[in-house]
Amino acid sequence: MTGKGPFDPREEAPLISAYVDGELNPEDVARLEAHLALEDAASAATRTEIEQLRRLNQVTGAMRLKEPAPEAWEVFWQGVYNRAERSLGWILLIAGVVILAAWAVTQLVTVLWSTDQLPNWIKGAIFATAAGVFVLLVSAVRERVYRRNRSRYKDVIR
Repeated sequence: MTGKGPFDPREEAPLISAYVDGELNPEDVARLEAHLALEDAASAATRTEIEQLRRLNQVTGAMRLKEPAPEAWEVFWQGVYNRAERSLGWILLIAGVVILAAWAVTQLVTVLWSTDQLPNWIKGAIFATAAGVFVLLVSAVRERVYRRNRSRYKDVIR
């Protein structure tokens, strides 16, 4: 944008905001001020925009964020503690269930494999049923995670 000749407000509109904020280099300041000195409609529109931006800076500069009450901070931190505790509880619960399920499956496989009282086709049916349940469970969990991560509405607050 620098050193292009006369200032063009349509092509170099971001420079107007930078001018109001005092962030332009001297070359662009000179180009913009030369444009502002002209007596045409484009220069008048640029002057109006600069005045509006200066008023906006005054208004927003005078704004101050309201400090929340101590009670609001207390509620906030209580929510953080509750979420942390519940997250840890769910992690421990899931880890325990997975470990117990793995142990139970190994015990079941060992017992079914070593028994001669069941025909092999019954053993195969039991293993096929267990494998089917496992595949469906993994598929359902995978789909839930996929949808949660790609939902268009996950950041919408109700």
